[in-house]
Amino acid sequence: MQHKMKILAALIVGSLSLNSFAEQQVLNGTFRTIKAVTILPITGMSFTGLTLTSGDDCDLETSTDGTGTGYLGDVFMRLGSGNNNAIGSTANKMTSCVGAGTPAMGVYEIDGASGGAVTVTITNGTNANVAVIPSGCVGNYGAGEDLDTCKQLDVLTTAGVTTIRLAGSTDTGSLGEGTPIEGTSLIALGGNIAATSNLTAGSPYTVDFTISVTY
Repeated sequence: MQHKMKILAALIVGSLSLNSFAEQQVLNGTFRTIKAVTILPITGMSFTGLTLTSGDDCDLETSTDGTGTGYLGDVFMRLGSGNNNAIGSTANKMTSCVGAGTPAMGVYEIDGASGGAVTVTITNGTNANVAVIPSGCVGNYGAGEDLDTCKQLDVLTTAGVTTIRLAGSTDTGSLGEGTPIEGTSLIALGGNIAATSNLTAGSPYTVDFTISVTY
């Protein structure tokens, strides 16, 4: 048995030695880079003018499908949806809280490759005084006329993650809707704000939350 194993080893070495005379070629490959994706704040989310004490919370309601009363409208969101969804009746209004306030949805622009697919992720924001759970929708372009939607972006129901397509050269609308800008999409966010301590009247409070966008 040992002798047979030695013969087999000798045969393998001989076979490998023949490959040393094989032809070698230099192969060329090509690749194309795409534009880096960025996020630009257009309007920061604002919950000013509220009366909150520890344990109080209220909502800046935003549509999660582009058709609700808390929607900024297809024109503003630059979507050609085929429905010409108008600005909702309660856009930028607070509910379930004390004090009318002067709220504003946060609007953020994604800028990247024309027609590129990106994953958008949002996470909650907290500090020692205030907690914010953001929610809203992000423009999703359908590569054609009247195929755009505002897709749900909600920490509570989707783990804050959704995949969308940025506007491409073929994205258009036909009903007086918004005009897509190639390589971009808009995010509109409101959400729930809760006081975790007694807040001082007239004092500003800043809460950081995260929006991440990746190819």
